[in-house]
Amino acid sequence: MLSEYIGETVNLYSQIAFWLLLGFTLAGVLYLVIPKSAIVRYMGKESLSAAWKASLLGVPLPLCSCGVIPTAMGLRKQGASRAATISFLISTPQTGVDSIAVTYSFLGPIFAIFRPIAAFLSGVIGGALSILFGGKQITKNLPIEAAASDESLLAHERHLRGLPLQVKLRKMFHYAFVDLLGDIALWLVIGILIAAAIALAIPENFFVEHIGAGLPSMLLLMVAGIPLYICATASVPIAAVLMLKGVSAGAAFAFLMTGPATNAATMVVIGRVMGKRVLTFYLLTIAVLSLLMGLALSLLLDWTGTEQSVMGHVHQGMLPSWLDIGASVVLSALLLRHFAEVWRRKLTAPRSAKSGVRTLAIAGMHCSHCAESVHEALSRVSGVQKVEVILERGTAQIEGTNLRDDDLREAVEGLGYKVGAN
Repeated sequence: MLSEYIGETVNLYSQIAFWLLLGFTLAGVLYLVIPKSAIVRYMGKESLSAAWKASLLGVPLPLCSCGVIPTAMGLRKQGASRAATISFLISTPQTGVDSIAVTYSFLGPIFAIFRPIAAFLSGVIGGALSILFGGKQITKNLPIEAAASDESLLAHERHLRGLPLQVKLRKMFHYAFVDLLGDIALWLVIGILIAAAIALAIPENFFVEHIGAGLPSMLLLMVAGIPLYICATASVPIAAVLMLKGVSAGAAFAFLMTGPATNAATMVVIGRVMGKRVLTFYLLTIAVLSLLMGLALSLLLDWTGTEQSVMGHVHQGMLPSWLDIGASVVLSALLLRHFAEVWRRKLTAPRSAKSGVRTLAIAGMHCSHCAESVHEALSRVSGVQKVEVILERGTAQIEGTNLRDDDLREAVEGLGYKVGAN
């Protein structure tokens, strides 16, 4: 049984490796060509136009469901409207260039095209509902800092444009294969291990025989996906294996939509920053649309005559074996490097605090986007001269003069994190 499990894990891993590397590369290109100031500029109005622009901008961005929280809250602080923020929160974690590539590999072109369309539509509808039914806006914890933030963003972007091509490429590959890969590395491995376990533990057609292939299984997977923390890429092999066990394409899609778009941390932050009413419509939007989009996908596949039960095998063996093996070796080397660096940082003793240095323990940071958002927020606090955020330890060390603990705490908690003195 162990031998079979290892074999299934290796098989899934080899199928995902090339497409994941391709997705990371495309994500790095987007990092260079889409300026963050444009995102802020187009998300500023409380209107349907701002909602669809935010959703459109969010679809290709490779942010996971935890990384999107500080990004969205930071954009909110910089002047983004509530409708645009909700739209961005819904659409962005559902997909991204990396997960689209992996979806194509495992589930075929129809899934790969339908998934970003569904993410875009759900984001727009969620933003529209927040305008219509969101109630009075809650902004006391979110001071608008658009002018200063926009100026700092523009200065940073001018600096990037002025760099030599070689330096730009280094930054692109560092973002793609260090920062972004590090964000999903653990969850990617866990997703593949879970998918392999499901493949061995659950008999063929189990869901058809015991639960039903239609709406019952769709409801089950939708409910299961809402509180889970799972990234858009790691959810794909799980969905593919579930389909091989009899789950319909529509039910698998409901899981692909709710799993990445929601988790307990996201729900807590939205409820705290934007109010319980907005949170209610946020969850209702994702839940209802995941069912409707799942049904629509099943109808589309029936109409095109695509066999739903074999979609998980569509691209197995599509690439030459040497390319699968080479991509697996490269991805393995990158993952091993990441995990080794994580352990090195955890085992390295923290530097002793000097006079004028504050150390904060920050709960809720899970990825490089979280650490970057905290770094930017603390750097803007009056008196701060230097900030070092250590993601692996969940701490931030701040050097400066006349530092006020309340200002530091407010800067971090405004992004949705909890702060305690170390």
